[in-house]
Amino acid sequence: MKLTHWLLAGMFATASVYAQDASAQNIEMRYSSLYGKLKQNVKEGHDDVRIAFFLLNQENGNVCTIHKGSMRKEKHYEELVIPENNELVVPVDSNLRQANPDVTFVIDDGITCDLSMQVIANKDYGQSINQAEVAALTPQMDNLLSGLGGMFSNWFMPEVGGVVVHFANDVSEPVRLSNGKTITVKDSKVVIKLADLTEGEEIQFPQRAVKVTPWIPQES
Repeated sequence: MKLTHWLLAGMFATASVYAQDASAQNIEMRYSSLYGKLKQNVKEGHDDVRIAFFLLNQENGNVCTIHKGSMRKEKHYEELVIPENNELVVPVDSNLRQANPDVTFVIDDGITCDLSMQVIANKDYGQSINQAEVAALTPQMDNLLSGLGGMFSNWFMPEVGGVVVHFANDVSEPVRLSNGKTITVKDSKVVIKLADLTEGEEIQFPQRAVKVTPWIPQES
């Protein structure tokens, strides 16, 4: 999205767009604070994964619900589309970086949410993922994490060994692998290790996945 389009769209905004429920609060930041990391998404070598920003509840670590998002620069205004997973989505554009508008997200009142940057898969995997998909994701996640960490990050960070599948709700049913192993879902997340999967295996989930992120082994 080019700056000129954004400015033209803003000319039709009115004061009513800032009307907000008394039980909500604004989280405000500058566009440049997001752009600096999101520009990594346009680089080559990780077509199936991207950097994403979320607001996490400081009390329990859950993703905070975003009721509305917008960008404003003086009289110019544009509403942002908030996806189902509550990702903080803004257009990545160098012209917007120069304008550096204020970015506002509306969340519930009475909670404290911290900005979190995550590497996530682009695809919506629904209720299954297969071994080939996990094998394709892990090196791309490594590539993107290395780009974020700088030239020395590979010396200290273990390689991505699988994925973490996130669900919207609590899950009591475990995930079962073809070798008979069961994996417990904890805090609405399950770890799928690439080394545990057989070639061609497809893993079924008890409910639809909302997000897939890297699993990095903890060094002993």
